[in-house]
Amino acid sequence: LGLPVDDAAAAAQRVADLALVVGARPVQGLVEAFGPHPFGLGPAAPQDPGTLPPTLAELQSNRQDLPSASVELLEVLTWGPPVGTLRPGGAAPAAEPLIERGWLHRSTDAQGRTRLVLPRQVALALRGGRLTREELTRPDPSALEEVDSATVASEAAFHAEEAVRLVEELLQEWDHEAAPILRTGGVGVRALHRTAEALDCEPAQAARIIETAAAAGLLGLDEAGAHWQPSRAAQDWRAQGVEQRWAPLAAAWMGSARTPWLVGARDDRGAPRPVLAADLEAAWARRLRRRLLLLLDALPPGRAATPAFVRAALSYERPRRTMPPGAVSAVMAEAEALGILGAGALSTAGRILARELTGTPPAGDAAPPSAGAPAAGAASGPTPGHLLLPALEEALAADLPAPVTMLLVQSDLTAIVPGRPDPALARLLARTSEVESRGGALGVRFTPDSVRGALDAGWAAEEILDELAAVSPSPLPSALRALVEDAARKHGAVRVRAAASILRVADEAVAVGLLAEPALRPLGLSLLAPGILASSAPPRQVVRELRQAGLAPALEDAQGGLLRLAQAPSGRGAPAPSRPGEDYADLRSRRPQAPAARALAALVTRMRQGEALRGAGLAEPVTDPAHVLAALRQAQAARAPLMLRLAGPDGAAQERRVRVLAIEPGRVRLRDAVRETELTVAVHRIISVAEEEAGAAG
Repeated sequence: LGLPVDDAAAAAQRVADLALVVGARPVQGLVEAFGPHPFGLGPAAPQDPGTLPPTLAELQSNRQDLPSASVELLEVLTWGPPVGTLRPGGAAPAAEPLIERGWLHRSTDAQGRTRLVLPRQVALALRGGRLTREELTRPDPSALEEVDSATVASEAAFHAEEAVRLVEELLQEWDHEAAPILRTGGVGVRALHRTAEALDCEPAQAARIIETAAAAGLLGLDEAGAHWQPSRAAQDWRAQGVEQRWAPLAAAWMGSARTPWLVGARDDRGAPRPVLAADLEAAWARRLRRRLLLLLDALPPGRAATPAFVRAALSYERPRRTMPPGAVSAVMAEAEALGILGAGALSTAGRILARELTGTPPAGDAAPPSAGAPAAGAASGPTPGHLLLPALEEALAADLPAPVTMLLVQSDLTAIVPGRPDPALARLLARTSEVESRGGALGVRFTPDSVRGALDAGWAAEEILDELAAVSPSPLPSALRALVEDAARKHGAVRVRAAASILRVADEAVAVGLLAEPALRPLGLSLLAPGILASSAPPRQVVRELRQAGLAPALEDAQGGLLRLAQAPSGRGAPAPSRPGEDYADLRSRRPQAPAARALAALVTRMRQGEALRGAGLAEPVTDPAHVLAALRQAQAARAPLMLRLAGPDGAAQERRVRVLAIEPGRVRLRDAVRETELTVAVHRIISVAEEEAGAAG
């Protein structure tokens, strides 16, 4: 191999330490992994190795008198496979001169066929001592561009703050309109493009932001498992500062096995891969991110690595580990967009992540983070230590420029923040203006729509003007005052009120009494019209409180039909964090416990009652969940239409004429016969099922 003796001895000792060899022989697992011809090399020559040409130069000089056919045979066998098999009765005249010189030897396999084998020593001499066809050379880091530390810190801080802003806007968008899940899993192209438009970025960047938020545990599935929306963890995340919000994103990226750059690429079935799909999970992606961090941490500070350099360095370290095309560039782009890299060089926070992998404290730290303690926001896999997030927060805080509290307002309804706005100023501008440019300074414009957003949030015109005047070193232009006052004058001509429940009271005097009842104040009752009350509480709570007050309320749907309490829609809360492609161990740990004997007996009774429906018509609407499933299966087998009543996302009951296409765990796929569309409905949203005639008779 042309290695120094010390290097060869160290490599042999490393292999022995890993228990890959016992004595001088490889273990069976290593033999199976490499196959019969490791690196395309054959067995050692059976004769004395001293009779073989030890170097390529000697081999070249000794083969000049060989026939051209013999030279071609050597070239074919050099890089493997090193074995050629002759057909029965066949001959290879070109092999005879090579066999005479000991550069090729003849053997017989189990079937009696003649095999020609190129000895390992000859192949290595022909290769020049290389194990791979491509000549592997360690790339020289001194050829990389050197970036000063101030530029690295500035670029990394800018991208980190931008990543936090985009995740914040994603959570706001999906809180306003959750992203529906496709039947095949993941979020569809339509929702992705809607999100990209809301974030004012390309769909590829939006997919990266979505996957980052999911990896940090900021997204979750709703109760029906049909939509992605902000999780409970997102509520606490939003209330923190930039540094505290960024640290979990960076830690989650390091441990993520997701491949968001493959969103839109075709899978094995030819279908485009959606964002948050399970098949975007790849264990090699986590290893690649960590290898990248360790490689960049080993470079001299300030060296701006390129994808070509990183790819060459990783290939030199592990030539047999292939990387998918574009993976290195995509992972480096992710690190740059998160602020882990700055101008191509590893930032201070990036070095903290790399030292977390090796257990080595960054320069200046008193002790390394503990590798055993879990950290909020980390993805599946090895969990960052409990000191990692504070260290990341401190590193970003040191790189961020000092916040600015001044706003320079122009007469053309534009304004400039000469630097990074502080949180209070950023919130003010987010409510009252539209961003026109970002960078070293923030440029915004005041428009009727942007001012209307502040008015919608409950701000008065005077409050808006006072807040802007407090941060402006000069008096506000008259044009801005006129804009705000005109928008306030037009605002609220039509009022829309949120109400979780509506109460219809036959006796107007009773309705007035309910408003005055102190015990019912938690319901937030208000009078809409004589005998009509609105409540901010969900229907279940309203019924419970009214019954405790001595009344006998009844639940009804949007059309006035009576409902049972068990069917009343409940208020939607934020879900627990969910991550696409979770490990089987995580899913197994969350499986429900075995039901008790009493619950099993009740379930068997209901199943038998459901079986009794077979062969009998649905004379009355079926409302029991077990009977609903039986009726759906019966209709699917008979291909019969049904009248289905289900609770919509807003709690209002809907009636659909449907045919059952498929029944899946927890949901049913239907075809609406009137709208001629397909829909997927969670089973718990189904209020009742009836035959078409019964539903039509209503």
